[in-house]
Amino acid sequence: MSAHQEFPALKSGSQVREPMPPDGIPASVLIVDDNPSKLKAVVSVVSGMGLDVTTANSGREALRLLLKQDFALILLDVKMPMMDGFETATLIHGRPRSAHTPIIFITAEAGSDSDRFHGYTLGAVDYIYSPIVPEVLCAKVRVFVDLFYLQRKLLLQADELRESKMMLRELASHQELIKEEERKRIAREIHDELGQNLLALRIDASMLHARTGDLHPRLHQKASYALNQIDATIKSVRGIINDLRPPVLDLGLQAAIEWQIEEFRRRSGIACDIMVRDENFDRDLGEKSATALFRILQESLTNIIRHAQATQVQVDLNRDNGWLYMKIADNGVGMQGNGHNKANTFGLAGIKERISMLGGDLQIDSGNGNGTILAISIPLILP
Repeated sequence: MSAHQEFPALKSGSQVREPMPPDGIPASVLIVDDNPSKLKAVVSVVSGMGLDVTTANSGREALRLLLKQDFALILLDVKMPMMDGFETATLIHGRPRSAHTPIIFITAEAGSDSDRFHGYTLGAVDYIYSPIVPEVLCAKVRVFVDLFYLQRKLLLQADELRESKMMLRELASHQELIKEEERKRIAREIHDELGQNLLALRIDASMLHARTGDLHPRLHQKASYALNQIDATIKSVRGIINDLRPPVLDLGLQAAIEWQIEEFRRRSGIACDIMVRDENFDRDLGEKSATALFRILQESLTNIIRHAQATQVQVDLNRDNGWLYMKIADNGVGMQGNGHNKANTFGLAGIKERISMLGGDLQIDSGNGNGTILAISIPLILP
């Protein structure tokens, strides 16, 4: 439309609802028209909706503005000199950054079906014909601005969810650290206090047992019974200490894993072999990572005892290019369905969370009757 043509006055209408931004920041709308009076009239209506309005009097100016900022919606005049609306729309949607920006064409002519189809193929989402009815203009603008606000709301919610997930992960990591420290403290207190008292008591009971002999048969029998009870209690205390935190962990991860595998063989009767592919597997490994890998092995072996029905387990340890690798494979029944049977779900969830907190990765290869392989990798330097 020529800049010298008169633009019919907008038809008056009632007040319309303003779109409400989820973050209080109004959406930006670009209005492009070479007719000053028409441009002013459209701006007056759209600005009344509480939107941030930017104007351009040519297609080229509109393209320059799109290089500087993004818009929720573009109102674009079809008939402009030099570069018409169709050509401008083609260039707008040819840029990846504005490829999906909705465009509403404004035209004084209804045009043919082929013209309208041509506009839609260029990315137009709607048409507005002159004389413009404010209610119609506002209704159409509101639809796309509401969609823009909905998309922004979803992005904000996704950011909040991501932030909440990170906070929960940090909290879980902190709680795990506190729990391990508390386990270590309790294990040491049991060892230092209860363990020493039991040892002193056993020495006294042993001396009594040795001195009674044939002189006091009944007392000798009672001393023997007391010795057996003390030995059983000492064994239980050692088991509690090992469950809390095995002292062998202080000797390094590899030693702790070898001890745990021996315990697994003894408790389950399942054959279990270990392959260490690097003699310095646990060199420079931090206590946090060592404890986490040890707990992962514990949980995995417990799951095998409870669910796998396996007769053979293989544990491989390796390190390469700043990463530690641990693979746990069994020849059991495998996992049911698409990965996790119900009884095993939380155990695997705990393993995944521990690995995630270390910035590592877990790969699971399993199938019905084909056993299960857990491949764990963690970086030597924590994230």
